[in-house]
Amino acid sequence: MFKAKKMTVAGMFLLGNLFLTSGAAFALHPELVVPEQVECKVKACQEIMRLGNKYQVEGLFSKEFQEGKAHCSRMDVALAVHLLTEKMAEKVVKEGNQAVAKEDLVLLSDLKEELRAEMLLVGTRTFQSRHEDLGTRFTALTKNISLSGGMVGVLQGTSGNKPKDSTDVVGRADLVFNFKVGDNTIAVIDVEATGGDGVDAKVPSFSGLNGVAGSTGDRVRFREAWVEHSALNDRLLFTAGKVDLSNYFDSNAVAGDENSQFLSGAFVHSVVLPFPANGPGARIQAKLAEPLVFGIGYGSGDADSAGSSDSADIFNHGVAIAELDYKHKAGELEGNYRIYGAYDGAPADGAGKLVAKNAYSLGVSFDQQVTDKLTLFARYGQRDKGVYAATCAWSAGGQYQGLIADRKDDVVGFAYGQVKAAGTVADAQEKVAEVYYKYKVSDQIEISPVAQYLVDPAGLSGNDNVLALALRAKISF
Repeated sequence: MFKAKKMTVAGMFLLGNLFLTSGAAFALHPELVVPEQVECKVKACQEIMRLGNKYQVEGLFSKEFQEGKAHCSRMDVALAVHLLTEKMAEKVVKEGNQAVAKEDLVLLSDLKEELRAEMLLVGTRTFQSRHEDLGTRFTALTKNISLSGGMVGVLQGTSGNKPKDSTDVVGRADLVFNFKVGDNTIAVIDVEATGGDGVDAKVPSFSGLNGVAGSTGDRVRFREAWVEHSALNDRLLFTAGKVDLSNYFDSNAVAGDENSQFLSGAFVHSVVLPFPANGPGARIQAKLAEPLVFGIGYGSGDADSAGSSDSADIFNHGVAIAELDYKHKAGELEGNYRIYGAYDGAPADGAGKLVAKNAYSLGVSFDQQVTDKLTLFARYGQRDKGVYAATCAWSAGGQYQGLIADRKDDVVGFAYGQVKAAGTVADAQEKVAEVYYKYKVSDQIEISPVAQYLVDPAGLSGNDNVLALALRAKISF
């Protein structure tokens, strides 16, 4: 009886909130205009912080922003509104609908209407965290369609790899369209243009020195195209279409984005986690408890095979990944801890996977704030021996924000990793180190010098060690 009553109260709250959000006819606060560059003194932010104090919701804005020392974006304000709504709903479940004032619900409705384009992505946190380098400053084309984009260019050269030393330029550009299909459903299309193979074409390694280039040629393609539906107040997410499973698994707060963090693929994802190429697939994410999330994904293992449909053998050659995430927060310091397992039914390619056999991988990953400026990370993974060229890998490092007193938004990153390969293909462990400095020119422009040192490339002690220097530029809009 009590459980049914709680569900009824929560349902009334959510239905009422949905009703209030359905249009602007109920708007009682037309002065709640949010500019592109938001200051703490903006009326909307003052109201959000007031509600945060009233309902005891922490972490809506950064300490620097609340003190008037920093700006934020409209997306940051939308995230604060989303978090505030979630916490107020939890309060209703525990204390009844009288715990939240009606005028406060009306205020939230007005804020959501003002931020309608940005609110489209608030529920899809995994997509947003992966694509923030491409610009989460979504521009509303219509009430239900928004657009974002970004460009990344890398100038990189090597030394020590004679006579193959070279300097290469690679680039990538994305246009991301977001469509609101229903109250709880969105569709996303990512149109990508890439050019240049980078230095990895001349320096074979397990780690990879340029994650932006990969092994792409000059091409324009639909990189992703999928539909995502949320249920149970965003506690359950279902995504299906042409997906990139690396968006959802083995993510990391400081080592998961080649466009704005570490450039080497060894520090973007585990070398021994067999992500399939972008292709037909699906994933489900369930929020089991406030700090605990479980996800499972499945994709085609032959999505990039020549002369074959992406889905021709999606069941015979499928790749599945399951992951359990735990978020820990001590005061203002956050940490994320992950454990995953993967099943690889993809065919052998003669390079990474040597034997046509169903195989398994497992690994752990974490990132932890040590201070408000320093965050550390580590990864470890291993997979079936006798099937793959690389069988075990680990990496560790971190990032420090505000190393220079007057440059509080700049970031310096440092990492080191090793890859162990099968004895049939290697006689040493490949080692890679990387340091970068991200100079934030503006909210939309970043420039990063990058230095990397590769020891025993491809696990062969006879190969020359390689020093690689790069300059990366990123523009988001």
